[in-house]
This record gives sequence, structure tokens and C-alpha cells, in this order.
Amino acid sequence: MHFDEDNKIELKEIVNNTLPKEIVAFLNTEGGAIFIGVNKDGNIVGVKDIDDSMRRISDVITDQISPRCVSYISQKRVMIDGRAVIRIDVKKGNQLFYVKKYGLSENGCFIRVGSSCRSLLPEEIQDRFIKSLSMRETNIIDIPSNRKNLTFKILKNYLLSNNRHIVDETFLENFHLLTKDGEYNYLAEILADTNDIVINVATFSSPDKTSYLKREEFGGKCLLLAMEQAKNYINSLNQTFVSLETTPRKEIKMFDTEAFEQAWINACVHNKWSESNHPGIYVYSNRLEIESFGGIPKVLTKEQFLKGKSEPVNKQLFDIFRSCNFAEESGHGVPSVVSKYGEDAYVFSEHFIDVIIPFNKNGFDIPTRKSDRKQPEKIRDGIVALLRSNNRLSRKDLSLLLGVTEASIRHHLGKLQEENHIQRIGPDKGGYWKLLK
Repeated sequence: MHFDEDNKIELKEIVNNTLPKEIVAFLNTEGGAIFIGVNKDGNIVGVKDIDDSMRRISDVITDQISPRCVSYISQKRVMIDGRAVIRIDVKKGNQLFYVKKYGLSENGCFIRVGSSCRSLLPEEIQDRFIKSLSMRETNIIDIPSNRKNLTFKILKNYLLSNNRHIVDETFLENFHLLTKDGEYNYLAEILADTNDIVINVATFSSPDKTSYLKREEFGGKCLLLAMEQAKNYINSLNQTFVSLETTPRKEIKMFDTEAFEQAWINACVHNKWSESNHPGIYVYSNRLEIESFGGIPKVLTKEQFLKGKSEPVNKQLFDIFRSCNFAEESGHGVPSVVSKYGEDAYVFSEHFIDVIIPFNKNGFDIPTRKSDRKQPEKIRDGIVALLRSNNRLSRKDLSLLLGVTEASIRHHLGKLQEENHIQRIGPDKGGYWKLLK
């Protein structure tokens, strides 16, 4: 099979630094496909480490392009002439996209012209940006879904379990899941049993993004379920640390559960879904961050927002959250975070709201990487304390929570097994640790 580049096809041998601008160019024009593992002559060369390449592509899509574009892009592995190739499909976006590093500048904004990318001129950027502003106020109930055959078993189960009466004949109209033309809307799509939403939980073993550990995705399903699964995953990392220096002993959680859950629910219900941007969670060695798109509602001041004054960004979605017992009108969410972590927990920018929840490690002496060799007893005590709270933690999870290398965790787990403190039950995936002493 032979390929030729044109206004809809881009060919690349490997994932490199030009990928962000090529994706941006397709987003800002008419969409297209990028084939990784095909050289400029159109010959299939294949991708050597396809899993690593696909992970790097996911990082580019999630972290290097703004506004969020994950709902416009998909990637898959395909076999062509016996070689593995990655195909990235990019849909035309509904606003002006740019490479986040360079912002709304000639170095950040591109369009597709023929088989190449062209930088937008400053006046073109201004014109496109102004036009995109007029599109941003679209309500999710007015945006047609790209999917035609939607089902809502999960949503109906949530409603029924909260004693909400459902009439199948009027279900779609009652919950505003149709456009004025009678088509499924974007609200219906994000609440359907299957969809294209992606909720990312990225984990790093450092206080920044330099030491990447793993990424979990909870999308592809009804937002309510995906949101709960992401919440439960984060709560599984919320370990209890024990301070033996006080009598009686004091147990301290890594972070406040209620504050996190309230912040996460708010991020999901008040996210500006109309622009196909999805909320996400980033877990670092010393904190977790919750990111949502949209900024403070225009009708509220920063002071009103922090005091709990509520103005739903997506009123119909908020009503469904409330019907499923996920949200209240009292404005309890923001004050619960502020009371625990202060107003500085909220970081505002023009298009984003970030909630920063620091980890409370004062109640337990957690060693750093420098202490791997110096304090083996503390590392093992830490491992046992964590496994006592959650005996299904992986080596990577323990490495993140204790701030030591994964190799060190593997070594100390072996020592604890030799000394009959713990026993592994089942395989690495799906098994758990049993505490013997």
C-alpha cells in the first residue's frame, strides 16, 4: 500500500516535536488523518515501540494543545502490509486551537494548506479568535450529538436508585436530551451508556510532570459512572497515616475526602462541556490537582464564587446531578474546600479553574528518595501502613505514596515477605497483599 500527503493526510515516520502543530492545523481547518510509521515517500516503515508511541501521542493531545481537544481526536493501531502503524484521526474543531507552549501567536496557531502547515498571521488569529468567542456560549442541549444510536441504561439506573420516576415515552424530553430539531444533543451524548468522553487521571512520582508514572482513563461511558470511578480510584490512594508520638495514637488521612469529592463533583458538573473540554485529575508526589474548563461564571465575582454562590454553567446537567444526589443547590462544595485548605486552593485563569489539594504527610514520617538506603525500617513501616489501608496497592502506587523508587519498593516487599510480615495472594494483576503480623 502507498500513501501520498495532501490536505487531509500527514505522514510521519516517528512521533516527534512537530506533532502538536500538525494536529492543531487539522483542528483549525477541515480535519484529517496522521499516519505514524509511514515515511514522506509514502512507504510503510512501521512503529517499533507502538505502546510508548501511543502514550506519547496521548500526552501531546492532553497536555500540549489548548483548548482541550480530546473529543476531536482518536488514535488506533492498524496493520498495513504486515507492519504496525498508528492512525490519528482529527475532526474539525469548533474554535481556535493552538500549541499551548506558544499560546495565541504565530508559533502556536496553524492551519492546513495542501500537504503542509501554515502559521496564522496575527490579524488572522485575532479574527478567528473573535469568531470562536461567539460560539462558546452554545448550550450543550443545543449541540447535536455526533452519535445517533444512544442508550441510557446507566443514567436510568442512577435515577431509579434515587427514587426518581421515569416515563420511557417522555424520558428524552423530560431530561432535555434532544435538540429543538428532535436529534440527540451533546448532553445526551455525555450521559449515554457509551460515548467519546475521556476523564484522565495522570500520576507522577515528582512534584511536577518530570517523572511520569501512569495514566488511567475513565471515559467512554455515562459521565456519572466515569466520574464515580475516577473518584473511587483517587480515594483508594487516600491512605491513613498513624502517628505514634501522641497518646492515644492519631490517624491522619493524606487528604480530606469530603473536600476532594466536592471539588471533583463541581469540576464535572460545572465544566464547560459545550466546548468539548473534559475535567481531569493530576496526582503528584505532594498534592493532587483537579482541573476543569470554563473559569468563573461571568455573573459571579471571585469573592462570590469562593463564598459558595452557585450559578450552574450547565443547568440541565446540574439538574440531573441533583436528581441523582450528586449535587446540591446550597453551594456547599466550594466552602467545604475553602474551609479545609483556604482560598489559595483555588487557582483561576481565563479559561480554567484548578483546585489544589496538598497531601497531609505530617502525621507519618515518609522517607524521600535520598533516604532509600538510610532508613529501610521507615520504608517498610510505611509499606505495611499503606497495605493495611489498601492491600491492593501496586508497586507503582507504593512508590508514588512513599516517594521512593519502584526498585526500592520491590526490594523491601521481598524483605517483608522473607520475614513473614506479608504474603502475596494471587497474580501481580488482580491479586492482593495479606498482612501476617
